Amino acid sequence: MLREPAADVPWTETTVYQCYNDILSRIADQPIWFDEHAVPRYCDFAPRHLANIYAREAALVEVTCQVCKRLFRVAFSEANWRRGKIADAIRSRTLHFGDPPNVDCCGNASMNSEPRRVIEYWRRGSTTWDRDPSFEVDIRPDWVND
Repeated sequence: MLREPAADVPWTETTVYQCYNDILSRIADQPIWFDEHAVPRYCDFAPRHLANIYAREAALVEVTCQVCKRLFRVAFSEANWRRGKIADAIRSRTLHFGDPPNVDCCGNASMNSEPRRVIEYWRRGSTTWDRDPSFEVDIRPDWVND
């Protein structure tokens, strides 16, 4: 049985992400991660590769499709998290991507994703990005069943 997140879970978007089959069909490798707009990326994650070049915070997070449990690594910045600081959402385990990247994994493009864990967390200083491993934690909320 699929479960909906609690009413206090802050949703990032209500739209379904674009399916980038024009990119996915031309590259044999699977994407390494997806940016804030669920665009497939094939380079190692780094804050300089975010869609939001003005970001002050960045996180690479593991989420799973609620239906088929496929694992995705997705990015967060102010481009897709507009409900305060990402660090605060990590602490409260309310960081949420919304729909998983649309790769037609199970035919449910508008299915919910389930937050799992923060792989990398970065904060921009005055000139450089600094990684803070203290935020690289499990963020699985109570409404996620394994």
